[in-house]
Formats: sequence, structure tokens, C-alpha cells
Amino acid sequence: MNDDVSTTESNDPMSQDTAAEEPQEPMVEGSPEAAAEDGDDGGGAGMLGDIEIPSTGRMLVGIGGAAMALSTLFSWVEIGADSFPNIAGVGDSTDGIGLAVFLVGLSLLLRHKSMAATLGLALGAFGVTLTWIMLVGTDNDVLGFGAWLGLAATAVAVVGALLLVYESDERPSLDFHPMEGALGAALAIAAAIFLDWALAAAYFLGGGNPRLGEVVNGLNSDVLFGLPVLILGGIALVFIVELISVPRMVLEGRRQWLLMISQTAGMAIVVIAGSNVLGSAILGFRSFGSGPLVALVGGIILTRSIRQASNH
Repeated sequence: MNDDVSTTESNDPMSQDTAAEEPQEPMVEGSPEAAAEDGDDGGGAGMLGDIEIPSTGRMLVGIGGAAMALSTLFSWVEIGADSFPNIAGVGDSTDGIGLAVFLVGLSLLLRHKSMAATLGLALGAFGVTLTWIMLVGTDNDVLGFGAWLGLAATAVAVVGALLLVYESDERPSLDFHPMEGALGAALAIAAAIFLDWALAAAYFLGGGNPRLGEVVNGLNSDVLFGLPVLILGGIALVFIVELISVPRMVLEGRRQWLLMISQTAGMAIVVIAGSNVLGSAILGFRSFGSGPLVALVGGIILTRSIRQASNH
């Protein structure tokens, strides 16, 4: 019995002591446990370092910018039976519109700007491309693949810029000089309605022969570039008048939204009017209208009148 008792006593305590004192097996590098721990630490980067994945909005803006620049290397105007070699949009065939889209696309792709500036650039490029296609006519056989690619690319950039606005939780506080902002918006509106604009390329592509000395305003059906300038300038002017007339009744959150929309409108006006000035001045066209130049100045004044508020 003594043997049985000693045997029983030796089994239970020893088994418990052995289990308690038994060392755990060391983690082997590359084991599932080690991989789990690495995953918990947010690792997996290894020697490559942390990989920053851009937001959906930033990614769409970059893709749209790249496609915009690429679209101008394709044909915007196709002339002839075989249409080869085609006339690229970045040349003088689009009255500077393709060149403006090319520069804006590169700017969106290579440089990160404020939300208002990004949205304004994308919106201006979309407006100027859509207007040019409307002038040429969707049923016109001379419209090339590049024009449609440019329109789609600018639309993608606009969507991405809108997503950037809604994705961002922290927006810089904006302030403005009311008289300068109102002056810029008023100049853009006046330029679209009362001043002369150069006839668009669509007029000549359609076989028209304008009379010597003929001038039209920006709302004429042969130009139409003044129409988006008028709309954007009108929106900015209404918001600025509201901020000036009843400043105490406008809540701070609404005030920031109105300022950001006005700054976006100013940047879009700069792109639209600037593309017309670019086509007339740099590319050497014979006709040069005062409307685009005054609208460009108005857009610049409007944009610069709204800046990030100083902390001092």
C-alpha cells in the first residue's frame, strides 16, 4: 500500500509541477504567431517602410489629371478621309483649349493644391472642354477621340475633387477682402456680357467666313465661353453680397462654405478665360478679344481675395 500511495502521490503533483514549469516553445521567425503579432503592430512594411495609400478622391484627381494630359496627345480634330496623321489637341487646332487642359492635367497630377483650387481647376477644365465640344457639334465628323477622352478625364477629376472636399475633416479657415472679391466677380460678369470675344475654332471648322471686323460677346452661339464665366461669376457675386450685407446672420460654417465655393468659381474662371487668352496670344491667332482678358483679370482678383485666415 505504501508503494501505491507513493506512486499516486508522485503522479499528480509532479504532473502539475511539470506542466507549470515546462517552458514554452520559442517563437520561430516566420511562424503564424509571429506573423499575427507583426500584423497587430500594423507592420508588414519591412524594409520597404510604411506605404501610404492615397484617398479615393486624391486617386481620382491624379487619374483624371493624367488622362487629361494624355488626351491632348490624341486627335481632337480629324480632317481627311483617313485622318492620319491626326491633329493633336495640344496644338493650335483647339484655340488653346487643349493646351489649357494639358497644363491643368499636369498640375493636378504633379502638385497637391488646396481643395478649392483643385476643384476649381478640374471644374474649369471640364467647362472649357464641354463648351468646345458643343461649339464644334456632337454630330460633326471632325471631332476626334481625344476630345471625348478629355471630357471624360475632366469629369473624373471633378468627381475626385468633390470627394476630397467631403472626405476632409479639417478645412482651413478662410477669410476675404469683400470689395476685391465683389470687383473680381463683377469684372467677370461684365466681360462675359458686354465685351468682345474672339470667334471660336468651331466657326472656322464649320466652314464659316466671318465678316471683316465682326465682333461678338461671350454669350454668342459662336463663342459660348462667356456663359460658364457668367454663371460662375454670378454665383460668387451673390455669395459675396450675402456675406457683406448680413455678416452677423451667416453662421461660421456656412460662411466658410460660401467662401470656398466663391474661391472655386474664381479658379474655374481663370482656367476658362485663360484658355482663350492662351489661344489668342501665345498661339498667334489673328483675332484677340478683350472679353477673355478682362474675365481672366476678374477671376484672378476673385481668387486672390479669398485666402487662408491668419492665426495672429
